Amino acid sequence: MSVGNQMRNSVTVAAQNDAATLVGFPSSGNVSVQIAGSLSATITFEATCDNTNWVALHMQPVGSALAATTAVTTATAAGIWNASTQAYSGVRARCSAYTTGSPVITLKYNGV
Repeated sequence: MSVGNQMRNSVTVAAQNDAATLVGFPSSGNVSVQIAGSLSATITFEATCDNTNWVALHMQPVGSALAATTAVTTATAAGIWNASTQAYSGVRARCSAYTTGSPVITLKYNGV
């Protein structure tokens, strides 16, 4: 869904490689990832320039003691992370390892 320079996508994880994905950013901006619910899984943050090849994306955790200094490329618990979209054409949060749970992953893009 797109509204002006905002986009949003949510997915409920039920298996490895389930992902919330946003592509086609109209401008540079910021993206936030929220993971809600219980999980025994690893969520990997990734970016792309060509919508085919994905690489690790460093994201800042929000509301944590590490938020001021530590960027991460994966998450194993509920929370919120932010990153600049720079010149990327897309960002996704993909379940790279799954055991149990059904967390909801929501991506939100805000363009400048």
